Amino acid sequence: MGGMGGKGGVRAQFFAALLPVLSRGHARVSEPWRRRLLGGLTGTVLEIGPGTGVNLAYLPDGVHWLGLEPNPYSHPHLKEALKLKGLAGEILLGQAEAIPLPEESVDAVVSTLVLCSVEDPRRALAEILRVLKPGGRFVFLEHVAAPRGSCLRRAQDFLSPPWAFLGDGCHPNRETLALIQEAGFARVEAEAFTLPLPLVAPHVAGIAWKAGPLAPLPESAFPINPGQ
Repeated sequence: MGGMGGKGGVRAQFFAALLPVLSRGHARVSEPWRRRLLGGLTGTVLEIGPGTGVNLAYLPDGVHWLGLEPNPYSHPHLKEALKLKGLAGEILLGQAEAIPLPEESVDAVVSTLVLCSVEDPRRALAEILRVLKPGGRFVFLEHVAAPRGSCLRRAQDFLSPPWAFLGDGCHPNRETLALIQEAGFARVEAEAFTLPLPLVAPHVAGIAWKAGPLAPLPESAFPINPGQ
């Protein structure tokens, strides 16, 4: 899975054609978490790697949506999804490592199945922090590496190179939650769970808040629950 790897060419065209089926399938099995993460967002919302726009269905009316999508062949899907939703929005071409927006300009950033495929996740997270307003939130739903030493983790490590080639840069063994926790957010709340997917069953969903002296952090919404 992924959404930030394509930069044009035949592979980008192929992945843009395949992504609608993959996105709808994942959205079906992860719908409760998507609704929980996206339903309460307000203001200006930046989504990195929106792909075909499946998350637009879960956003409330009234938000101003910005979609940063590096694969230009996905842009027609996004335009159609925006039209169907009736949402004010703008599609941007670019990478998560260099978000083309001013500092402290958005109220929320959304990432679903994206940080697995960015070339430099630490740089992408630094950019997310940069564009968030004080007190803003980063909401994420990502598949993550299985525990070290497990059979699944060994399979992820072994299959990561071909999986990344076939999956538009997706790394099944990326420890994404740890990267988010180390990125400099004021607080990170996350929930661990599994989905019925080969190789990428372990997932996390959560919210990371940027510090803001005039915007106190809300009560916990996603307590970590690794047993779920």
